[in-house]
Amino acid sequence: MMERSRSTPLPALAAHRRRRGLTQRQLGELAGVAHTTVQRLESLRRGAYPQTLRKLATALKVEPKDLL
Repeated sequence: MMERSRSTPLPALAAHRRRRGLTQRQLGELAGVAHTTVQRLESLRRGAYPQTLRKLATALKVEPKDLL
């Protein structure tokens, strides 16, 4: 299980977003996060905290592990 305080890179995020035909802004709106967060996560400049990972996975209709 992931630690709460750790952030995790999401190298597969962009591919899943594109596969669903979403823009970064649309994904941010669906997941309830800022589109700038999606940009930073996709560029791997930042990792996602567990809560953000779950929100993005839910919005993309995938399991959280699929984004890792």
